[in-house]
Amino acid sequence: HAAQPLGAMLRNAEAAELYLASESPDLAELRAIVSDIKSDDQRARDVIERMRGFLRRHELVRVPIDPAELVEGVLGLVRPDARRRDVRVDLAVDRDLPPVAGDPVHLQQVLLNLSVNALDAMEAVPAETRVLEVRLRAADGGGLEISVRDSGPGIPAPAMPRLFEPFFTTKAQGMGMGLAICRTLVEAHGGSLRAANGDGRGAVFVVHLPEAEAKG
Repeated sequence: HAAQPLGAMLRNAEAAELYLASESPDLAELRAIVSDIKSDDQRARDVIERMRGFLRRHELVRVPIDPAELVEGVLGLVRPDARRRDVRVDLAVDRDLPPVAGDPVHLQQVLLNLSVNALDAMEAVPAETRVLEVRLRAADGGGLEISVRDSGPGIPAPAMPRLFEPFFTTKAQGMGMGLAICRTLVEAHGGSLRAANGDGRGAVFVVHLPEAEAKG
């Protein structure tokens, strides 16, 4: 049973079309396919409702954020998992970062998701080459940039345009909602989230947050 319900529904619908094209369609098989489509539809609805519930439960707040503190807090959660997976964690923080405001809970969720994805992406590469690089810097043109880079095989070219679509995933057991939600949360802050393949190896995800407006 596929982890991605929309993909499973499409495959089942295609199978049903093949049965219907035959001289005498196997009705028992078609009934089983329809039943599968209904259960996958329900799973998709359940996932969307859970995500809506998560977003509803925690209204977006905007408070001044120390970005280095935010990232250090996330890496504190990630480091034990990284050690277990033989991943070295490198953090680089530039001086004179611009002031940013946002929701610490939501931004922590985004960075945690991106970091765990990075760890997952390095499972198939030799242990001595596994590095999670996180960098904070002032963005060209204003605002703050937080980049999360792995040393895995990179993002396959066909997957790149669909990476942030709900229910799209390159993971065998993934549901494909993580990156879609990350982008939604970052955009709710007036920022952006983009992905690229790193120079030579790995993938990099870049969160851009606008500079906090000065009060007064």
